[in-house]
Amino acid sequence: MGRKLGWHCDSCEKGEVFHLGYGANALNPPEFVAEAARGDHGSLLKVLFGENPPVKVDVRMRGAHFHCPYCQRIYSGKVAYVQDDTGAIFRHTIAPDRCPHCNTVVDNEASGVRVRSKGIQRYVDHIWADGCPFCGAEVERIDMTWS
Repeated sequence: MGRKLGWHCDSCEKGEVFHLGYGANALNPPEFVAEAARGDHGSLLKVLFGENPPVKVDVRMRGAHFHCPYCQRIYSGKVAYVQDDTGAIFRHTIAPDRCPHCNTVVDNEASGVRVRSKGIQRYVDHIWADGCPFCGAEVERIDMTWS
């Protein structure tokens, strides 16, 4: 089950779309495994994977959304759940170090920065009600669900 939620302004051509739900999962994405083996996602994963990732490591990649505490906008990233052959599960956030909207450095691991689906719904509801945050015009609603 998945959902696409967002808004679009015909006046200034700005808008945002957020993809929610389980359709945003990936199991053992090869590019992530290769990046982790190079150390691109931090020392914890490099230690976990080493130079040759073991076959029994499972990586589940999920889409995630983050709230910038400075400009109040929401931006997208990913969260990887890595389970090694002992059964231990490690969570790793993959998101920009800077908010793509205001370019401020953001700690994506800080409390309250990651946004759940209800937070995105409230964010979009506010824009649907108040209009475009850039020009004030009425916005087009984007709300699609699929299974």
